[in-house]
Amino acid sequence: MKVICVYLCNYSDRKDYYISLMPHGITSIAAYLESLSHEVILANFSQYGYKKAVQLTLKHKPDTVAVSIFSFNRDESFKYINYLKKQNPSVKIIAGGQHPTFLHDEIARRYPAIDHIITGEGELAVSSLLEQNSSAKRITAGERIKNLDMLPFPSLFKGLTIGVNPYEQYRYIITSRGCPNSCTYCSSPAFWKRKVTVRSSSNIISELNHLRKKFGIIYFSIRDDNFTLNKNRVLEFCRMLKESRLYMMWNCQARVDTIDQEMLTAMKRAGLEHIQYGVESGSEPVLKKYDKSITRAMIIRAAAITRETGVYLSFYLMTGMHGETSEDTDATISLIKKTLPHDSIVSPVAYYPGTSIYNDARKKGLINDRDWFDTTDSGIYLRNPAETSTDIDRILHQNSLVSARAAYKSTDFNRHRQKTGENCWMTDIIEGDTWQNIGKPEKAAACYQRIIFNFPLNIWGYMRMSEVVSNSQSTRLLIKASELLPQNYEIWYRLSLSYLKSRNKNNALKAASTAFRLNPHDLDVSVLFKKLKS
Repeated sequence: MKVICVYLCNYSDRKDYYISLMPHGITSIAAYLESLSHEVILANFSQYGYKKAVQLTLKHKPDTVAVSIFSFNRDESFKYINYLKKQNPSVKIIAGGQHPTFLHDEIARRYPAIDHIITGEGELAVSSLLEQNSSAKRITAGERIKNLDMLPFPSLFKGLTIGVNPYEQYRYIITSRGCPNSCTYCSSPAFWKRKVTVRSSSNIISELNHLRKKFGIIYFSIRDDNFTLNKNRVLEFCRMLKESRLYMMWNCQARVDTIDQEMLTAMKRAGLEHIQYGVESGSEPVLKKYDKSITRAMIIRAAAITRETGVYLSFYLMTGMHGETSEDTDATISLIKKTLPHDSIVSPVAYYPGTSIYNDARKKGLINDRDWFDTTDSGIYLRNPAETSTDIDRILHQNSLVSARAAYKSTDFNRHRQKTGENCWMTDIIEGDTWQNIGKPEKAAACYQRIIFNFPLNIWGYMRMSEVVSNSQSTRLLIKASELLPQNYEIWYRLSLSYLKSRNKNNALKAASTAFRLNPHDLDVSVLFKKLKS
């Protein structure tokens, strides 16, 4: 059967890097269906708008189209579905994702163009629907997959892709599904029923090895709800990643109550550059309203350990909860001053289907499922965004003020080495980057040289060193890097620029041609290649 797995964000959000990327779920479904011998196309229509997306869909004459729908992209998705059904009434349309999971009855009533709605996990449910005839139920609950290792990696997908940049799309990985906590603003507890399933460490390493070997990817991001939930699992993963000699840099999300010094040290020695904590607020009363099961003291402790270890520190924050006052915002600001995060993301608290605060508000008559179909806004907020924007601005302003103090300094790097050892290449990267950013290339070069000497197979040492030496030296370093990892398009792009500086246009064109062949999706690469070719 011919299937197109589709995602499209609202057209107005097409320039938003994260929203315009495909969610992991639909890419996993595509890879799984392909492994079952279905003919599958993976399509990210975010840059096209729904009408152009339908034209491209019809061109490939699918039997079935599976659409991933979240609250924030529902408007464009429903337009796409209605228009597609109007143009081809015989195509079977399956809708799934967070929004249909919790509003399936209302969506089924309002959108007869949707043939089937899947709630929860999608791989098994979609494959089952493809095997059934028209008598299949319209609303199907997805079956949980206990052994996630059975699923092929999204990056193993070999079929036709439309609008998918594999170098960006596949660097975001999922190693577990679900979270045992019950934060009131999050739909994960209801979606996954607070049950967690995990991939084995060896399976994750296999995916990373594939990403590096096929695409030359050397930076990845773990997007689990709670990657650091199981300490032993994290330590095993870090040990295996370090032993693999893949030398990949990475970041992840974590809860502050799951972190300790041993774990963070192992993570950094395995390449962790950046960790993002779901802090939400510095106010104890607000944290209780969120049912975070954490305290201000836990946040301060986790931030201190992170800074002692020498990992970049980020906070996810929110404001606009019921009853939240300016004093609560002051508490968040004082927390920022004390903990010194390198950056923060601040969002207004929103009602999203499946969350506790949404269900409570619905019971009180403050909101109704129908409200989602009376607005095209990406979310329905507890307070008027104009009210919360002042608090958001205050928090972000304070974070910008502490950024200079938050930056790591020479005294910090001495402490970092005491925690992670003298031979930690991530410490050399972060210290070298610090010296480079403040205009001290000689000190930066000393850090990068240690990486090249101690870890001669580590691409990062050559790439970083090429930024702080003469152009002739840079060319030699990039040539070495290209020999070690010829699949990495960025190395070839930089090498092309280096050749250009030395006025070697022939070699510049060859390097740019290789970069373009490896990644025709990158705008800078495309512009350079076309310029040199003309």
